[in-house]
Amino acid sequence: MSDLDRLERLRGVQVARSILEKAFSLQLTIVGPEGPLAHARGGVMSGSSEVCRTALFTREGFQRCDAFYRALATDDAAGERARPCHLGLASIAVPVEVGDGVVAHVVASGFVATALQGCPPADPATLATALRELDPSLVDPSQPVRKLPVVRGDREQIVRSILRTAAEEIAEHVDDERRRLRARTGTSPGAWGIAGTSPRMREVFELLRRVANSDAAVLITGESGTGKELVARALHDHGPRAGKPFVAQSCGAVPDDVLESTLFGHVRGAFSGAVRSGEGLFGAAHGGTLFLDEVAEMSPAMQVKLLRVLSDGSYLPVGDTRPRTSDVRVITATHRDLAAMVQRGEFRQDLYYRLHVIPIALPPLRDRTGDLPLLVEHFLRDADGESMPTRVSASAWRCLERYGWPGNVRELRAEIDRWAVTAAGEPEVGPEHLSPALRDAGGYAGQSGGEAAAAAASGQGSLQAAVDGLERAILVRGLERTGGNRTRLARELQISRTTLNERIKKFGLE
Repeated sequence: MSDLDRLERLRGVQVARSILEKAFSLQLTIVGPEGPLAHARGGVMSGSSEVCRTALFTREGFQRCDAFYRALATDDAAGERARPCHLGLASIAVPVEVGDGVVAHVVASGFVATALQGCPPADPATLATALRELDPSLVDPSQPVRKLPVVRGDREQIVRSILRTAAEEIAEHVDDERRRLRARTGTSPGAWGIAGTSPRMREVFELLRRVANSDAAVLITGESGTGKELVARALHDHGPRAGKPFVAQSCGAVPDDVLESTLFGHVRGAFSGAVRSGEGLFGAAHGGTLFLDEVAEMSPAMQVKLLRVLSDGSYLPVGDTRPRTSDVRVITATHRDLAAMVQRGEFRQDLYYRLHVIPIALPPLRDRTGDLPLLVEHFLRDADGESMPTRVSASAWRCLERYGWPGNVRELRAEIDRWAVTAAGEPEVGPEHLSPALRDAGGYAGQSGGEAAAAAASGQGSLQAAVDGLERAILVRGLERTGGNRTRLARELQISRTTLNERIKKFGLE
């Protein structure tokens, strides 16, 4: 919360607060995961109206108001939202990402709106009754109700614009801090070339720093695509074996009989085709690090052979009778639950304890979405193609943040490589340039008019579907570009506001 507290002192936020207060008698409130910042740091919550202040003076009213703000801050719904508070008064909240996956909201609340979707005008009699229930000592509860701020007609768009201005100031401030951090480190924030500042990744980095100088066996667990080999290489490059060989092998990529020869080597004539001796990966990695990925795929027989190497450093090449020794640090990885496999008798318990000396669990990308901006920026810099966009639109970001990323960081890298083709020459990446699964996650299914047009041209789709797809894409990008200003968008598209509203309703963009 102390990190969020500085946001209220930003110049743009203070200006927005002043305009809201003078023009609409509304108060701007920044709400973090723990509720309003002022209240969370030990201050007193205040309200835009006398109704709010009256309710806050009561224990029950204070608790309800605090619960309303907390629920608003933790709601999974993406984007701006308008909803009634516990008293039925209107509120508008604009989200802004403030780092480490934390989303704050810039909020105006405690007013009556005459035309705000989702917030019907509060009934004065009902509101007065609710106030009397909270504070039976009120002589005339209708008096504060008569003084409520009222936002009439589409003037709520002005309120939204002021809140967005404050949110943009906060977002720009957060981006500036990230840029300054990158300027100091010369790389993306994180450690040893691994991008990430989320709490889960900070725990991983702290553990890496502790074990890098050790020779202890490390077991890296995590879903496919989370970067297990990247972590293993970081341990090697920043440990005492840096400069020595780093050798990696996936145990699930080769048959069992081939894996034995691959790891331990063989002598000439040991099997058909062995026309010369081979030292194997343990020999090739002597003095350095051997990374064995998907170690859970080893057969029981191979598990016994690996256990012997870990126990005394000796191994027997295929077809040889003389044991050999190798000075190797072994780092293993798997996406499976080895402990459960031990319980089922599918993996040797003694080998499990040998490998599980220091476990490092890598979080899936869906649990570290606060790192998405760092990862996207990093991959955009590395992407091929001079015409690759350098920006991602707000609507595309919503898709990225709401997608589950089953393939994790590897899938994100592939998605960004795709943009070099789908968004080539564009100023920014929009939802229409994303994979269908990402568009679906962000609620932009069928947005791309280009795909519908291509289907129609090939005889696999209708002309109406192509026209609808193109029209929807134009409206989505236009609403984003104008900040939801329908009058401006209607003027740009040279149609009436009534026609625009009908089209927006038709495509469910309200």
